[in-house]
Amino acid sequence: MTSAPTPVAAEPESEQQPVVKPMGLSDLTTLAHNYHVPMSEGTLKQLLGPNGEADPQKVQSFEDYLKTTASGLYPTLAPQLKAGIPTAFLLDPYRQLGKQVLGEDFEPNFQSDPNARAALQGGTDAQGHPTPMSLAQWEAHLKSNPAFGYQDTPKGQLETMQMKQRIAQALGASSDAS
Repeated sequence: MTSAPTPVAAEPESEQQPVVKPMGLSDLTTLAHNYHVPMSEGTLKQLLGPNGEADPQKVQSFEDYLKTTASGLYPTLAPQLKAGIPTAFLLDPYRQLGKQVLGEDFEPNFQSDPNARAALQGGTDAQGHPTPMSLAQWEAHLKSNPAFGYQDTPKGQLETMQMKQRIAQALGASSDAS
């Protein structure tokens, strides 16, 4: 008579918890910056314990607060923010396109510059609600809004010169035809 095979016990899952690096003031500052929520250093310090580190539960609550606050500040991005994608990540395509158009030194301030904030609510959806601009709209906004200074960039000056030449050629051609 043969006996049934003895079941082999599964290896117990690792009982080690993931190592959570304690967060300090600079980490909290970065977190607030990533969500584009202005915070004073004093407020951030209130989240720190006596050892200068924030309790992981406080950090999670703080991040939830940042998501909610950012959703109120940037309502057109609310679904992505609530899903945990920081504002800075969502705005990076606009930032990178701005650098392509205006140069590597361009750093838009989406928090307080109304010219840059237009990227967040400058478009409309099918129901007429505000939405972020498309990247094509953002590029046109960067080039047409004098506050960004595109007209002073080498690329902007070249385009202006080319447009003037086309206008002169068109006027010259039409006056020749008469």
